[in-house]
Order: sequence, then C-alpha cells, then structure tokens
Amino acid sequence: MVLGGMTASYNRLCRHQDDASTAAPEVLDTNGEPLLINSRYWVVDDKEQPIYIYNDLIDVDNYLENFKDGGHDSYQSAVLALYGYCPEVRLVTYLGHNKFEEEK
Repeated sequence: MVLGGMTASYNRLCRHQDDASTAAPEVLDTNGEPLLINSRYWVVDDKEQPIYIYNDLIDVDNYLENFKDGGHDSYQSAVLALYGYCPEVRLVTYLGHNKFEEEK
C-alpha cells in the first residue's frame, strides 16, 4: 500500500520535472539565452518589453552597436556610454521566476 503511494508521488514528480525542462524560458537576454539565476544584468526599459544585457564588456558593447557606438576598451567606458543613451538603465540581479533585485 505504501509503495503504491510512493510510486504515484514519484510519477507526479517526474511529470513536473518534464514540464519544467520543456517549458519555454521565462526571460531571454540580448543573446537570446535564458537569464542565469544570481547573475547581474543591465536592464533597459523598452516601452514594449525590457531588454536584458548580461553584465560584461562584450555584451554591453554589442548592445551599444545599436547606437553605432561600439568598440569600447573598458567596461567603465561602455557603461558610461550605456547611461548616455539609456539614462533609465539599471543593474539588477536575476533571482529566478521573473524576480529581480536592483543593485544599489
């Protein structure tokens, strides 16, 4: 009797894991990849949907190409340029399940 209950619970758990593993990612970054939990992202509030830029020089610089302003040699100059084009930009940590914590 107990074994039957454990089997049913196990089967429900497996179905839940299958649903979770095949579900579409909640949020994608500018590279089209799912956001990584506990990673930092720059968020630009586009009127339609927020844009998430992974927090490194290459991804910030690639985003700046939209403004014809790429080729930054330092992270600091890329971020300053990002603020120049997008003053509403903010740095957040992705906590998972569409939850974010803003960096101070």
